Amino acid sequence: MAVQYSRRPPSSSFDSDSHDMNRAPGNYREREPPSDDDDAASDMSEDLVEIPSEDIPDYFQERGGRLFHSHGASPYPLPVDAEEQQRQNGLNTLLRRLIGDFSVGPVGEVLADALGEQRRVLDLGTGTGQWVLDMARDFPRARFYGVDIVPIATRYPPHNVQFEMHDIKEAFRFDSASIDFVHARMISMAIRDYGALLPEIARVLRRGGLFVSSEWGRRPIMVDGSDLAVRAPHTSEFFTAVRETLRERRGIHTVAPGIPRLLDDSGCFVNIVPRRYYMPIGDWHTDPELRELGREYREMVELYARSMRAVLIEGRWAADADALIEGYIQETWRVRGMVSVYYTVHARRV
Repeated sequence: MAVQYSRRPPSSSFDSDSHDMNRAPGNYREREPPSDDDDAASDMSEDLVEIPSEDIPDYFQERGGRLFHSHGASPYPLPVDAEEQQRQNGLNTLLRRLIGDFSVGPVGEVLADALGEQRRVLDLGTGTGQWVLDMARDFPRARFYGVDIVPIATRYPPHNVQFEMHDIKEAFRFDSASIDFVHARMISMAIRDYGALLPEIARVLRRGGLFVSSEWGRRPIMVDGSDLAVRAPHTSEFFTAVRETLRERRGIHTVAPGIPRLLDDSGCFVNIVPRRYYMPIGDWHTDPELRELGREYREMVELYARSMRAVLIEGRWAADADALIEGYIQETWRVRGMVSVYYTVHARRV
């Protein structure tokens, strides 16, 4: 069941865009009538219901002073509170600077206007929805759908954007061959079997439609090829603990480097183009732009490490969680040459 967010402002003074789930939400009003594009009626699916604002707190639970989703079937382990949303929005900006655009692949070609056709984009695990909102400004004639297991995206999206609640492990509500571009960024901790997701992505994509996957590697590397365990032992230990706890307690495996192979094995995609980007951690780089990028990214790394405490305290490293986190953060300041690897791949639907 997908759950639609309201597009019209509520009568209450509550501002959901603040993402403060500790405040009491105001009431949503009825959604606006659909716009007059040729496919707008499809947004009024029978499978969509609007979330009453008083029910929004039911989608969250508090643990250890942090706010998490309450969707029992989802393995996603990180908080969804204001601090984590700050990290997501910060990463959105930094990744655009790193890759030079909002996405890799022939996005402009796929979303180019075509007579009698409405271009559609589906963003999986949309989070705060910032990527969708940025893209919707660049492509105002396309329609964008952002789906996530919690309602943390804005309640007041522009006319060509709709946010919905949906668990991406389940079948999408969209008709077969109805989507031009499926975007999946940093969803690997929300699913246990990435390969099982690909047939459903292929189903909703039109022939020649674009799929883009972007995932962080599960641990940093040293840019000069030296051994991370030697150069940054606390960092290496932190990520070993994270990786093993995710596997043991959540059934989440490292998948980023293997996604191109999964796409090929599915038989649903062609023109598979993988690429790696290297994000500096800290201000050690000789290039001024990358030095600034690394300095800002280090702030996101610290937020990530502190959010990961929720993972570490579930497993056999629970007693050492705080020491692991602080050791990693300290090495991001002291150790020069660490980079995070950002794996992207784009492919076309057969």
